[in-house]
Amino acid sequence: MSLSVGPIQSYVPGSTWFDLTKYSSLGTQERVSINLADSNLWLIDSSDLYLPYNYAPRIAFINEGAGYQSPVSMTANGSTTGDITVFKNLSGTNSILPSRNAPLKVGDWVQMSEILAGTQLNFSVKPNGVVNAKAISLSTNYKLNPTSTSNPNSPIFWTAYADPKASKPLVLLGYEDIVGKGSDNDFNDGIIAIDVGPDNFKAIFASANLGQDATINLKDAEAVPFEMHSALGLLVMGAIALARRGGWWKHAPWHTRPQSPKP
Repeated sequence: MSLSVGPIQSYVPGSTWFDLTKYSSLGTQERVSINLADSNLWLIDSSDLYLPYNYAPRIAFINEGAGYQSPVSMTANGSTTGDITVFKNLSGTNSILPSRNAPLKVGDWVQMSEILAGTQLNFSVKPNGVVNAKAISLSTNYKLNPTSTSNPNSPIFWTAYADPKASKPLVLLGYEDIVGKGSDNDFNDGIIAIDVGPDNFKAIFASANLGQDATINLKDAEAVPFEMHSALGLLVMGAIALARRGGWWKHAPWHTRPQSPKP
């Protein structure tokens, strides 16, 4: 099954599939943390976006804090395969760093074609790719990314979050778009929200959830087991097993000091 993406649609308060007001503050201040627990956001492994159920995802532009004009793409591997540009230029006229001639407004979104069960999704950004088509893409599959002494988080250039208490639970992704000197490692250069459907969300949250501890080393972290009771709107926490063999996450400004996860 091939991939396709529909036209850009505008956000309409009260009728669009997500509540923009819940996420409009993400990344609006450079190099400033958010409190994950207070925001009810949980870290998840951005490289583990695996869909065990058929679904046609929806993807929204939440914000961007970069001067670059960067295409964002999605790759599917598994039952559905292919690569497609989701947003040709993730720049907004009313974003953190607005661009007068940008093609997007905060909240704009697109509908993807159906993706079959058993498909791994990866997202990538080509920094300033509208201007420099030869730029190296940075993927949620960090094994494909370069490393740099100027980037304490590399080869990881994407952070991922889950919002399990949203009426329609979403996955949020943010990226850092500079490799090497000049990077501020703030992961707000582009922020998108992804609707993968409630069943896929539960599966991702169960396998890729890393908790709310800002000291987690993403590459070595183990998932935090949870049982989700969506009908009650509750998360029942099981045993917590976090590997803390490094300090990767302490460098990421979108995170908080260590704190106890709360249901």
